[in-house]
Amino acid sequence: MATLHELSTWIPALETLLRDAPAHVDLVEFSGTVGSGSSGGSHRMDGGSPPDGWHADFALFDALMDVAGQANGRTVGVVLRASRSGRREVELIELPEAASYGMGDIVGDLILVYGALPALYRRQPGLAATSRPTAPSADPAALTRLAHDKLPTSGGATSAQLDAVESRLGTTLTDEVRALYLAAGRGELIVGGEDGFYGMELIPLDDHETRGWYLPEARMSEWRFGAKETLGLDPQRKVQPLGATPLWFPVGHDWGGNAYAVDLTPDVRGHRGQVVFLDHEQNAGATFVAESLTELLVHGREGEPTGPVADAHTAHVNDRNGVTVAQAASDDDLEVVSLGLLDAPADLTPLLDRPRIRTLDAPPGTLADPRQAARFPGLEYLSMGLAEWRTVLDGDSVPSGLLAARVAGRYGDDDLAAVVATANEVLGRWGRPLIQVTRLAGPDGRAGG
Repeated sequence: MATLHELSTWIPALETLLRDAPAHVDLVEFSGTVGSGSSGGSHRMDGGSPPDGWHADFALFDALMDVAGQANGRTVGVVLRASRSGRREVELIELPEAASYGMGDIVGDLILVYGALPALYRRQPGLAATSRPTAPSADPAALTRLAHDKLPTSGGATSAQLDAVESRLGTTLTDEVRALYLAAGRGELIVGGEDGFYGMELIPLDDHETRGWYLPEARMSEWRFGAKETLGLDPQRKVQPLGATPLWFPVGHDWGGNAYAVDLTPDVRGHRGQVVFLDHEQNAGATFVAESLTELLVHGREGEPTGPVADAHTAHVNDRNGVTVAQAASDDDLEVVSLGLLDAPADLTPLLDRPRIRTLDAPPGTLADPRQAARFPGLEYLSMGLAEWRTVLDGDSVPSGLLAARVAGRYGDDDLAAVVATANEVLGRWGRPLIQVTRLAGPDGRAGG
């Protein structure tokens, strides 16, 4: 990545940045991320917001994508500054594996424990669930006939391939799954029309990439989103309240990024082999579709949708919805406390010392006493503003059990350097690699110190 550390690499983007600004503006700044897949960020002009109605030209992002081609597939954070008086400056922010680039922020989550996942995604299914009976409607022979009829030229999987899948999962597949794959290993299985279930495209047994999208580490998206997810029991007790599990085994997709999976670990009123829907726009959970593959594919019948209750043990405390800390305290099973717009900083006293609270998401200025965070013995994710982090760092009151954290700046404030310095202090407490910042500067594009 040596070329990214040379100012000349960024000159086309800097010139485009300045050329795109209104004529009366002297200093233009862009803060964001540059990667092989996409680039994005925000602008400031002469230290403030851009004029009303101004929009960035696509030429800047084209120039940034040209730079991204030299990043060897990595994403980097960047602050570009260009002025009509000759200033050309780049700050390159390179995050270690222990940190992620955030949505709208250069520095996102700090992963303090290598490989850690939020509690919901560590939750394991009950062992007894894998031995629940299949539905009476399950008919492997009918699935075999359907697959031969709809996909006559699709080669089937082998018994050895199915055995290998079972070995990886640590449990057996259902007879329906085996019958379907032995008859057809891939292809578009169109089974209905307007009045019934339309169909799905089968996911080949060796398509580990597609199935990987629905595993816990991928399903949660960013750590902060996974940390704020909570699920309550399915009212019908058919689907277990899991964030994600390999035992929701995807057999097909709907051509839109969503999967139909065979549930090998149902809840107490479900059937082993029932079909559940995994929505790619949801970070956790599954929705019941049908009691068996036969019901869905042969008969085109879908059951009443049901599934775990989202946000069941999350308190969104803010003035807009009227939820107070005292009201949040009425949930004995509370796991996540998320603060929003508040007229006055929140005092968390009614919630202190609760062992089930695992996430505290507190935007800048919303905590009356940031040191209260240390009074949650099960806290594993903490997001606070710069001032709040300084309070707990200087007072040596950082919760010791954290798995991940976030240092949140205020939108539009010129505090990136402070965010990076504070984030590095947090990372250093856990012995994790630090964020690296490289400054490239020079008048009119000439390299300077």
